[in-house]
Amino acid sequence: MLVLLNLLAVPKIEGKDKSQFTFAIEELENNLHPALLRRLFKYLEDYAVNENATIFLTTHSSTALDFFGVSDNAQVIRVLHDGESAHTETVHTHSNLIKIVSELGARPSDLLQANGLIWVEGPSDRIYLNRWIELYTKDRPQGPLREGRDYQCVFYGGALLARVEFKSPEDEISELANLFQINHNLIVVCDGDREAEDSDLKPRVKRIREEVEKIDGAHIWITDAKEIENYLPSSVLEKVPDAVFKKATALSSLPDPGQYESWSSYIKENMEGTSIDKVALAISSAPHTKKEVMEERFDWKVQMEQIVERIKSWNGDSVST
Repeated sequence: MLVLLNLLAVPKIEGKDKSQFTFAIEELENNLHPALLRRLFKYLEDYAVNENATIFLTTHSSTALDFFGVSDNAQVIRVLHDGESAHTETVHTHSNLIKIVSELGARPSDLLQANGLIWVEGPSDRIYLNRWIELYTKDRPQGPLREGRDYQCVFYGGALLARVEFKSPEDEISELANLFQINHNLIVVCDGDREAEDSDLKPRVKRIREEVEKIDGAHIWITDAKEIENYLPSSVLEKVPDAVFKKATALSSLPDPGQYESWSSYIKENMEGTSIDKVALAISSAPHTKKEVMEERFDWKVQMEQIVERIKSWNGDSVST
């Protein structure tokens, strides 16, 4: 309450613009639940940006490190004392953040741990998911959900899915790597790889689906489309630079990738060349992807609703998208 009074009332009483003030606030984390603390940090960040004000926070909170450590609008400054004098240094790297965690007497397993994990096949899937989550949550009062603060993507490596499992420790099989033990808040995303609506899923995908569906609060997205790239509409692919995806000269426009169409076949029929860098495609296409277009692609809207709700629950956020 005192913080809000200072931010809102003092400038009005003084008759000065908020940008003329530098606010110093000490250890906000005292007596505040971490979920409420994150909301307050978000408010302070928005206030500083929108009002062009400067805010100094002193803190011993891991929540503050998690929140501001990935913010483009904040600096983390470490204060050191050698017994005679104090000096400061700006923290630029994640490794230095980890050092601060150690100085606070905590372990990396306690702090700076993702609130939940999204298991994806590889780097291109991560790029798509991050962009799609951003699109789906950009209108939230708290701002869009962000990797590194609200969730973390992790790679399982495609065919390696056959060598992992998601089970409670008492049910695990010793020969398989149990990814459930890393973090029980989890989402798994994998390609359906179906050639038609009635095609069977691969045995390893069926098994993982059965395991994940038994975990309370977990979610698995097995794409209705053959691969994740099939969700890209032609309107997005048309805007990808020729160096990444050059449309075949005989075509006046690109068709949308079919739901069960092989991505390699789509490339051969519609592109100059026979192969494509999937990561480069993801990077190039992401800025052109729009929510209203993606909502028309197969099960995208339904799945994004469920994924976003899971992530919000990990962060103690019940506010509707």
